[in-house]
Amino acid sequence: MKRKYKIPFFVIMTLVFMIQNSNAQDEILFRRHLVISGINGSFYGLAIDAMAEIDEGAAAGIPIISAGASVLVPLLTNSTHPISPNSMVLSNHGKLIGWVHGFALATLIGGEKAWDDGYKLTLGLGVVTSIGLGILGNSLGKNSSWTEGQVATYRHYGWTMPFTGVSIMAAISDEPRLIAASDLIFGAGSYFLADKVYKNYQYTRGDVRAIQLLTILNGGLGFGILADKADRGNESRSDLLFPAIGVLSGTLIGQVWLKNVNLTTKQGLQAAYATTGGAILGFGFALFTGSDNITPYYVIPYITGLGAYAIVVESMRKKNKTQGFIHEQQKTNWEIAFMPQNMFLNSKISNNGYLLNGRITGMQPLFAASLRF
Repeated sequence: MKRKYKIPFFVIMTLVFMIQNSNAQDEILFRRHLVISGINGSFYGLAIDAMAEIDEGAAAGIPIISAGASVLVPLLTNSTHPISPNSMVLSNHGKLIGWVHGFALATLIGGEKAWDDGYKLTLGLGVVTSIGLGILGNSLGKNSSWTEGQVATYRHYGWTMPFTGVSIMAAISDEPRLIAASDLIFGAGSYFLADKVYKNYQYTRGDVRAIQLLTILNGGLGFGILADKADRGNESRSDLLFPAIGVLSGTLIGQVWLKNVNLTTKQGLQAAYATTGGAILGFGFALFTGSDNITPYYVIPYITGLGAYAIVVESMRKKNKTQGFIHEQQKTNWEIAFMPQNMFLNSKISNNGYLLNGRITGMQPLFAASLRF
């Protein structure tokens, strides 16, 4: 049985190597889609192994076959159904969140038994909802007129709100059905909330990426506080609210912070690199403390990561604002052109004259200006 659990790692490494060296499709976007499809396919195969209680050679072969099939489908349909940024984002989001919602649905049906005697139903629902939501996401991405920023907002809330709902319910009750129901209810409502948010603030994809960074930072701080209290032996069930508070506060603060910043996708990546680098730097400083408590190991990285985030985002805000100002200033009815090539032409005209359509042409201007009313 242990052998089959090594298969996903083999499949992932094989997919990455083969796709990076493939000449059939050079677009990075499509490569990412193939890799994620293959990874999901390998886990579908593992789920089939567990549900059918397959062992030995077949158990190792099924995940590879399902991974290969998951890669072949987008390859074979690419000529008629090309991948777009929106369809890729929503398809991959649907596949990943589908596992979570499928497990939640199974838990709502079976309660505690969903992860004991009823594990086959749980895995089966996880597979079905993952595939179904992946297909739905791909269809919505291709057929809707949503912007990339709108799609990124849907994806962000699609994870944030279910996590918040589960955290709140887990802090109140340990009943599995209630926790599962909170995931499904908050998950359904998350997309309606995201739609309302985007109608009020048209964030770009880079903006949403920056919002996600602040959400992760504050969520990490919440998890750090939770772990810190557990390490000190004074934890309580209500402490489960800390990660949810961190995630929600990060999202809300990020939305206010990133209002009208209009980060590009590349700028969003730069913010991610800077924040990650700042957090790693802070963790290095924390190691110098040699503390027996875990407090410095999450507080210092949070502070340095947030500092790097603030510096980079504010720098890009000023840059975008300046470029926008210049662009607005250039919106004028005056059009001025400088034509240095006429200096050479005029020298020819003054010496020999210049015929154009049988007529002698006069000296040509170096500057030309026009005013539109």
